[in-house]
Order: sequence, then C-alpha cells, then structure tokens
Amino acid sequence: MQKFNKYTLFIFIILLLLGSASFVFALEAKYPRVPGLPAVTDNSELGDYIGYFFGLGMYLSGILAVISFAVGAIQLIMAASSPEMEKEGKDRMKGSLLGLVLTLSAFIILRTINPSFITPTLTPLPGVEGVFYFNGRDEKPAPISEANTVNVPPDYNQIFYKCSNINSPALLIWKFPQKNFEGYQNAVVVRKTCDSLENISGIGSFKMAFETPGVYYCLGGCSGDMCSGYMSEANLSSGQLPAPFKDNIKSVMVVNDIANDIRYGTIFHDTDDPTRGGFCSLAFFSPDTGKQRACFNGIPVSSSVDIFAWNGKTPETSGDGIEFYSEPFGWNSGAKAGKCFLSQKDNQNNATLCNNLGLISNYWDDDAQKLSFDYTNVDRPPEYKQLYINFRQHPGSIRVKGNYLVILNSLVGQNQYCQTFYKDVPNLNEMEFIAAENNVDIVDVIPIK
Repeated sequence: MQKFNKYTLFIFIILLLLGSASFVFALEAKYPRVPGLPAVTDNSELGDYIGYFFGLGMYLSGILAVISFAVGAIQLIMAASSPEMEKEGKDRMKGSLLGLVLTLSAFIILRTINPSFITPTLTPLPGVEGVFYFNGRDEKPAPISEANTVNVPPDYNQIFYKCSNINSPALLIWKFPQKNFEGYQNAVVVRKTCDSLENISGIGSFKMAFETPGVYYCLGGCSGDMCSGYMSEANLSSGQLPAPFKDNIKSVMVVNDIANDIRYGTIFHDTDDPTRGGFCSLAFFSPDTGKQRACFNGIPVSSSVDIFAWNGKTPETSGDGIEFYSEPFGWNSGAKAGKCFLSQKDNQNNATLCNNLGLISNYWDDDAQKLSFDYTNVDRPPEYKQLYINFRQHPGSIRVKGNYLVILNSLVGQNQYCQTFYKDVPNLNEMEFIAAENNVDIVDVIPIK
C-alpha cells in the first residue's frame, strides 16, 4: 500500500508540474481521442498537450487503482489460512481506494480553485527589453561583446536595441573590422537609440556599452555632437591617457547628466602628470548648462588629462571663491587680491563685499594684471607696493576657499603653458609653473563639485 501511495503521489506531482510549465516542446506523433480530454492535432498549442497528458494521467491513476484493488482482492480470496496474506490484501485494497480518492479530490480542488490548473492556456509575455540579434522576423539575445562574429547565429545580421522608454540610455556599438577587437584604426562607433537597428554583417567583432555621463576620448574628429572613428568608453578620473589615445587624441565627447545636475569638463596636458606644469589645452566643457552632450575638436598632443565635475548650474554653492596673494603663505602676511563668490542678485545688493573685484560665475577667467593687490594693513615699503601692483607681477600664493579648479596660464608663442590646482598653494615659487620662469598671464577659475 505504501509503495502504491508513493507511485500515485509521484505521478500527481509530475502532472502538477506539467500544468505550470512554461517551456515549449513539440511532439510529432498521433494522439488517440480520449473521451473528456482535449483533442491534440498538428495545430495544438502547449496548453492542449498539458491538458491531454494531465487527463491521461488521471485515467492512468484510476486504472492503476483498479488493478491494485483487484490484486488485493485476489490476495484476500487466496489467503485462506494465512492471516498475513489476508492482512496484506486488505491493506492493498484500502490503499487503492485511498489513492483514488486523494487523486480525484486533488483534481476537484484544483478545478474549483482555478480551472486553468487543469486545462492551462498560454498567455504571451509582453515584449522584453534588451539587446538582440535580429533577422528581420525573430530575435535572439545578444551578448555585450562578440570576439568573432562567426559565432553570430546564421542570418541574424542586425543588432536590435529594444526598449520603450524614450529616456533609456543610448546604446554605443564598437564595430571592428577584425576578430578579437583588432583593427581599431578602422573601427567605427555608432550610437543607437530605442527601437533601432544596426547592421553587423561584414565585421570581425563588436562590443557594446550604454552611453553614460563622462568624457570620451576620440581618434577622429567630431561629427555633430558625436565622435567619428574609434573612441573610448566613459572616463571620470584624471590621469594619464591610455593607449591608443595617448598623443593621438583628436577630439573629445562630453556627456552630461542634466537630470542629476552632473556636468563634466576636461583639460589636456602634454605631461604624464596632469598636476604638473606644461603645455595644455583650453578647458573643454559645454557653456550651455542644459546641453546633454557635446563634441570638441582641436585637442593638442596630450599625455594626460584633468577631468572635473563642473558646477555650472549653481556655482554659488561651490564655496567662497579664491584669494590671490603677493607673498608665499600670504594669507598671514601678503597683500591680497581676490574674487567674491555671490549670486548675481546678491552682488547687486552687496557689491561692496566684493571690493569691486567682480564675480566668479559658472566660469571665470581674466588677465592676471586685473588682480590688483590691496596693501591695507600690510607692512611693505612704498617702492615694493609700487613695483608689485598685481598678481602677474608678483604671484605668491593662492587660497582656495571651496571646490574650485584654478588654472594659471602663460602664453608662450602660439601655445599655452599652464598648471592646475584644486587646493591651497602656500608657495607658488615651489611650483613648476613659476619655477620654469613663466609669467602668470591668464587666471581661470572653474567651480566644481
């Protein structure tokens, strides 16, 4: 009896699992019509197969119960003087009846709760978003990269970026002419938005990434707000330029996150360390604080880069500005020239707080000669005061009162020599910029986060 109950329970569990299955299979056979069961034809769906086999299992359970009951009855009849056989026959008959009752009860309960448990139907899943191979009709999931396109399913020669939200990030696809991501000199990068296709036939390999905020290095020039040719993925940290971009970069693409008020900018240097003095580029960032992305040409030969998060929308939150002094450690002894940091409205009402030196708005640059020193309460000989009038003539130290990028520039022929600072500079004489006997011609201050 116990063995029969185990078999019955096992069959019931298998049938129940079949009822909730979500996998697809095809059975190419002819199925006889069974009264009470759904007909199975060449056009039947998975639900028909499950209902058929579930009902067939119920029939089989009933047949097994009858056979087991009959065997128990025979044992009972033949027991005669064997109490042990008589007991075994009775137990088998009871077990058969109990198993049949349990099976029929489970069937009735399931049908009462939800008839679809007994005769299931398939409900199509809504369109799944993602990146797929596409052959014009069917889709197959695509990997984030493929080192050899011979592994792409035959005839699936398109990438389909499937999404429904217009705010979904763009998809960047690097297409290499050779396998193993080689041949970057002739590689191209395409930008795809929601529900768009890209042909990948005729290439050797590819990789993909979603466009995220940051700085992208490019080996080709700009084409609108996108790089042409090969480019890097998003970069957020300052440092040396990686191969193959070191000394080869031609343009830069800056992608911002306007919704979260994150805007990036960059300065390129010909030194291996961006904090050292050397020839450098202008600061590249979009002056339009609402612009999501921008591309810039004219990158000089560069070995390293400064990347900063520009506080262009609310620059007043960066801090209290910059103070420029005539002497090393000048905030204790030197004459001061400085810039206030107030909103435009505050500046109109409190102009005297700025000592009429003006504002540092979301970006400030000016001639170092305009940073005139105030010698009030500073003990210096008259001839000293007459000789060292401004920061260009006698740069001593810089005090950074907040989150700012300070750039000291010297114009050397057609080039620009510079050094960047993020913190106080107690003694400019110890910095390479001044040690190399460069004049401070232009000062730039950029509020950052």
